[in-house]
Amino acid sequence: MKPGLRKPGAARNVRGSVGPTPGLGSRGVAEFGIRVSSVDDLLDPYSVEPVQTRPLRDDVRDLILYEWIDTREERPTRLVVQMPTSERRPELDRRLSAAIRNDLEQTYEEAGRIRTFTRSERHEAWIGLAFLFITLTVAGIIDRYTSDTGLLDAISQGIVLLGWVALWRPAERYVKAISRRLNRRRYRELAQVPIDFDWV
Repeated sequence: MKPGLRKPGAARNVRGSVGPTPGLGSRGVAEFGIRVSSVDDLLDPYSVEPVQTRPLRDDVRDLILYEWIDTREERPTRLVVQMPTSERRPELDRRLSAAIRNDLEQTYEEAGRIRTFTRSERHEAWIGLAFLFITLTVAGIIDRYTSDTGLLDAISQGIVLLGWVALWRPAERYVKAISRRLNRRRYRELAQVPIDFDWV
């Protein structure tokens, strides 16, 4: 299940009852949060690391960051993670809090250097570049040595399109790396925000 955000403007406290002041929790502080149905909806389900060191899922990290950016006037001072009571285990709150904080701190550190690709991803990027070069060459040959017909022109453009599609994922990784670099200060702020759990 895709995690959802709980907006800080919602009149709600950490116990789930309606609070008297919009955007304020029962402790009188602005808060925002995410709602997940399981630990695997919060943390990387493919990681074999212990819970407290498992990374956040990419979509969860992005949701937290976007909400933090969007609340400039009423900057939340507390992150609330809402989970079903069926998932509750002894010490799980502490371990999940450590996992979230460790991930945000690590993201802050990694954002200091634009580490775009792993070795395998770099290999994939080179394959994509080579494929793009080949498709551009083939399309150029078609355009040069054939008459200008609608069918051949469509084939030529389709071949070029395939070449750009091959670079889609490497380009996406590069854009994300730049975005993390630009948001580095915000990750540090998020790593210092207190974390509460709301079991419902």
